[in-house]
Amino acid sequence: MTYQLGVTLGDRLAAIAPQFGSFAQGFAAAPKSAVPVLDLHGSNDDTVPANYSLAGNGYYYTPVEEIFHGGKYSGGWMKANGCDGKPGLWPTKFDGQKQFWCIKLCSSGNVVRCAWKGGHNWLFGDAASNGGLVTDFLLRWTKTSWKGASRPRHLTDVRVLDGAAADAAVAQPLPGWAADGAAPTLTAGTHYGDPASGCLDDEDAIVAGGGRVCAPKIGVKAAAADGLPTPECELGGVVPSDNGCPTDAMADKKSKAWPVCLAKDSAKAPGGYANGAFHCLLVCPCGGGHGAKCDHASHKHCPGKSRCARGELRKMDLGVCTYDAVDA
Repeated sequence: MTYQLGVTLGDRLAAIAPQFGSFAQGFAAAPKSAVPVLDLHGSNDDTVPANYSLAGNGYYYTPVEEIFHGGKYSGGWMKANGCDGKPGLWPTKFDGQKQFWCIKLCSSGNVVRCAWKGGHNWLFGDAASNGGLVTDFLLRWTKTSWKGASRPRHLTDVRVLDGAAADAAVAQPLPGWAADGAAPTLTAGTHYGDPASGCLDDEDAIVAGGGRVCAPKIGVKAAAADGLPTPECELGGVVPSDNGCPTDAMADKKSKAWPVCLAKDSAKAPGGYANGAFHCLLVCPCGGGHGAKCDHASHKHCPGKSRCARGELRKMDLGVCTYDAVDA
């Protein structure tokens, strides 16, 4: 959305800072005039990957390289910003933390790409650090004029909520989520355990949500017409479904966790989908409002000593159950 706003409102916006996002494949675009941009991605992000097109849940995205340099569908943001193509380091106060780095692709610093050792989450899994990076970049740029309508458009039906009310509004259960007292999605069992104690024969230890978890392996059918492997599961989803994943775990009988199938490689190699590496993880409701971490109530839905952590799914109100997550 941020990239698209930069294109549509390019004559009004001084700069943009997309957070682990991209254009859908085939829809890349660039503004007609200069709009400085800072892109941030985690190096382990399989949800909206930075360096390849096919995500772990089956969606196609445009790699950042093509967004910046241009390609079949767009001239690219470097061209729009009059970039001289002289790269260099773009220093920040976060350099060196969790393999964080930024490079500027133009000597002016108006096209910047940043990465860190993490997944589909805020910088370091920390909203404050993420906000500091973004604010520092955005405040370097101004745009003093814009082309708009002769009359301003006024907002209507605006409500201002205090912090508690805003968090409560955000944390409402998803449509289709099991209500309190309803039958749990999971059954008693031993899947989705702690790799430190050893995984089952049908599981691999997978890096997820800033930690590790034993994830059931999913087989692959014959390759599809496009040459990509077809998993014996239904990929992705935002509500529980009969998707081919094991539903047994050592979770509380009131747990609202549910399994999701994703393309994730146990070797952390990029492009798990292309490698035919499919595994199941447990999804947990991630409360805590707009904070970086899932709250204590979220952890109670996960088995054993695992914790609910963001970083693997497109919806930030959903996490996955993982062990030893430093950002949980």
